[in-house]
Amino acid sequence: MKATDQRQNIITQLIENCNEEYNIDKRMEILYHINSILAKQHQLKIPSLVTNAYIDTALYRIEETFR
Repeated sequence: MKATDQRQNIITQLIENCNEEYNIDKRMEILYHINSILAKQHQLKIPSLVTNAYIDTALYRIEETFR
């Protein structure tokens, strides 16, 4: 398995974990972790005020990157 495929699998799993989480602090933590392992050109500029709606949108954008 290539490193890129492995990274994609990890990101996919983290997105699933984030979608299943209800605590916004934990969701933000997962989102920051996902963002940190994305390639530089795909990283999001996460605002200082983050809502559940923003996290959902960000996760959707990240998923679209890998399709």
